[in-house]
Amino acid sequence: MWRSLKRNRGKIIGGLGGLAIALLLIFAWPLVLIFVLVLLGISLGGIFDAARKVGIFLDRLFSYKKPPKDD
Repeated sequence: MWRSLKRNRGKIIGGLGGLAIALLLIFAWPLVLIFVLVLLGISLGGIFDAARKVGIFLDRLFSYKKPPKDD
């Protein structure tokens, strides 16, 4: 029996991991959804911050200053 368990250790660990994930999705899906949405918000916030910094840099780099008007 122990020899069989040693040979199939990856299958056993994979099966137990899949069972744990399935149980999480069945019983704790609101928690999983909140976790995924928080991670999505953090990543989108980082993308928007990076895009804003690039926009500010490009505005400074290619800024056009109007010459003063002579009245």
